[in-house]
Amino acid sequence: MRLSIPTATFMASIQWSASFAPSSSTSSTTYSHSQQLKKYDNTLFHTSNLALAASTQEQSNNADADLIEHTFLSNTSFSAPKLSFRPSLPEERGKGGVQASQPISTLEVIARIPRNLIIATCDDDDLSSSRVAEAISQMDAEKYSWAADLCAATLCSLFPNSDVNDDASITLTKAKQEWIAQWESGGWATNNADLGPEDADWGPKCVTGSLLSTGSDNDFNVYAKFRFPTHPVVYRAGSGLAMLTGSEDQTALDALLLRGRVFRGMRDALSTLVEQPSTHRKGTVRDRKGWDVADMLSRMLARVTTLELGQDAKMAYAVVPIHERLAHCGDGGQGENSKLVVADGGKEVLLVATRDIAVDEEITRDYSLAPSLDGDDTNGPLRLLLQFGLPPVSVAVKNGTSSD
Repeated sequence: MRLSIPTATFMASIQWSASFAPSSSTSSTTYSHSQQLKKYDNTLFHTSNLALAASTQEQSNNADADLIEHTFLSNTSFSAPKLSFRPSLPEERGKGGVQASQPISTLEVIARIPRNLIIATCDDDDLSSSRVAEAISQMDAEKYSWAADLCAATLCSLFPNSDVNDDASITLTKAKQEWIAQWESGGWATNNADLGPEDADWGPKCVTGSLLSTGSDNDFNVYAKFRFPTHPVVYRAGSGLAMLTGSEDQTALDALLLRGRVFRGMRDALSTLVEQPSTHRKGTVRDRKGWDVADMLSRMLARVTTLELGQDAKMAYAVVPIHERLAHCGDGGQGENSKLVVADGGKEVLLVATRDIAVDEEITRDYSLAPSLDGDDTNGPLRLLLQFGLPPVSVAVKNGTSSD
């Protein structure tokens, strides 16, 4: 990527190491990522920083494991007799911790998940679907996407309708609400710590809520006079993301900009579904609701899959308990050892083993097969980190050993 004088000066000012910082004395310079990765000696965008950011999620991961064991298994028809659950480790960033407690055979049902625990774009709940439809109708038609639909359905489950009154429905609604409320991990920079130390220039202290909610659709014109293609925080983040994943700067930046546009397209409409905005960030109620939509979008994208649901077995976008937190199978090797199968006329979804699974082996899925945002053609480490929060070198635990 070629840097103009102002841009190069800016890059040199944000705490890059001396060996990596571009020189502001030249009009334009081209830098290869291989050189950057070898020379870079700063924790701003280092892979170790990913584990640092993830460490803030440990308490939530403990709660997530407890939720599955004590709430889902005790109070719903959820069943997983041969699974054990542990909190995911900080370096796993919310993925992992579901293991075989007994030998599992090929095509054996690992877990039975009731349909009404699943969040999907074709939810049958009349109250929920009407609220989703009402919110989505406030969006510009050209900005509609499956991501907005599923994000709206997730928010409706987090802030359920108060008209639910029978005991069984109340128990299930509460379990689903608690499950979603404990989501912490998401795509890269859902946690601002991914952007480096708090005092870094154009880092965490300069985001507006979160990286996803920073910037506007008019940033190109706003920052053109400074020869920046977008908001400086987003531009800096794109450079860091490119270094982490070995991607081209422009490719990484385009992926960030796409996510921002998708979010802004749904922000105002879906903010109406946020009944109680979070209080950990200072801002107006409107701002905090918008930031909560951004967080939910990122967390939902990190968990999404597709299923054939609905009356005509129509393909739907969904988030499924347990499946959404499975470890990544990694590249190469035997691939994922589980798949989702719709059963009983759509009343439940089965997690089925694709091969024999040994005791203590992680149950895995292939996140590269999950749906991406409309218009997103990224793949490999860039997509795995940005959408799912999976580190550039994702370690999958197989048969008691780890492989890169």
